[in-house]
Amino acid sequence: MKALKLSALLLALSILGTGCAAETADDASAEDTTADELRVAALAGTWEGTGDIRSIEFTHKLAQTLGGGLRGHEFNATIDADIRCVRAPCPSTTDVTGVFKTTGAKLTLASFDRPSNAFAQILGDYTAKVDAAGTQLTLTKTDGGTVQVLKKAGIKCGTTTCASGLYCCNPLRNMCAKPGVMCIQ
Repeated sequence: MKALKLSALLLALSILGTGCAAETADDASAEDTTADELRVAALAGTWEGTGDIRSIEFTHKLAQTLGGGLRGHEFNATIDADIRCVRAPCPSTTDVTGVFKTTGAKLTLASFDRPSNAFAQILGDYTAKVDAAGTQLTLTKTDGGTVQVLKKAGIKCGTTTCASGLYCCNPLRNMCAKPGVMCIQ
């Protein structure tokens, strides 16, 4: 009888010990998720440039590639279509949508499914660096290719756009203000 009680006690302790280890792993995963969400928040919004990526909007909307190979957030971009014409009209840009994921300083851009040639050129892994002011994003492709510098676009406010560092305080009157400054309603 004592042996049965001792066996039950040892079994209970081993289960409790395993449970603690699992909670620690979950806690580490939660910290990673929180750090990734903070990086997503820093990237969120529209960034504009003059290279292959003319503008890119990082959203908070959850998304995944076809088949679920990459899970992250949705991005919308206007990219150079590599088309040069002698006569107008000639579309020199194309709008694309895909999935982005952040892991540390690494930013991965992926297509939902099979991308066009122009879109495929911007897909892949980048080292992303946002300046201290949060107004400039530098993307360096990890395969040694493209370095793209993008500026944070202003915020739409009615029919105007607020400059960097301002917020839209009254879209009906197209009024922008500095954070902390009162606004006429």
